[in-house]
Amino acid sequence: MNDKLSFSIRKKGDIAILDLYGKITGSRALTLKDELLRLKGSGISSVILNFEGVSSIDSLGVMAITSSMESGLITKIFHINSGCREVFAKNRGAGAIPIYGSEEEAIGSMSIARGSSKEMRRYKRINTNIPVDILVGDNNRRGVILNMSERGALVGYLDHIPEDPYNINHITIIMKLPVLGSIELEGKPLRFGHTGEMHTIGMELISTEKTRKLVKQVCEEHILPPNQ
Repeated sequence: MNDKLSFSIRKKGDIAILDLYGKITGSRALTLKDELLRLKGSGISSVILNFEGVSSIDSLGVMAITSSMESGLITKIFHINSGCREVFAKNRGAGAIPIYGSEEEAIGSMSIARGSSKEMRRYKRINTNIPVDILVGDNNRRGVILNMSERGALVGYLDHIPEDPYNINHITIIMKLPVLGSIELEGKPLRFGHTGEMHTIGMELISTEKTRKLVKQVCEEHILPPNQ
């Protein structure tokens, strides 16, 4: 296999698919980073990387991908070999990169996430700084709700969650508020990212009448109107 990095680009709807070949290491990683940022600048919002032709990747290659995600480009990977997967597993910043077994799975996950996100954007989102406990399986992390709506919340936290983010199907957040007491909300993650030094999880709250009432109470009791 040729060590030189090369790629071709296909499009399916509004998704760009990069078929990659060679090694994503050293200065070659900058080539990939530049191409991903070029796609972002051209108006592409979602990219899927086909690693079937990739023989190896190093930390610079992983950084090229995480940098594009931090710029707002939704990025997913499929057909990755065991050697490349080990590099991703050892890189702390790579936990937010979703990896799938096939192109169909990656495309399907894009459709589900976009559909849920579009639905959630119908609801007014309010900025907040409410401290929370974040429960993911057996892991408990301290965090903060950065913003929330009737259907979702963006939660920030500092300490890395060791579990592979895209194996996480359920999240519980617990708020302890002076007037309302302890409030527990449940949901599923839609996206992972970074804001400065903080990790973030965008989650869709389980939609029940109880949840809607609790969120409404939180907003009324603890969040100032925008003009104050």
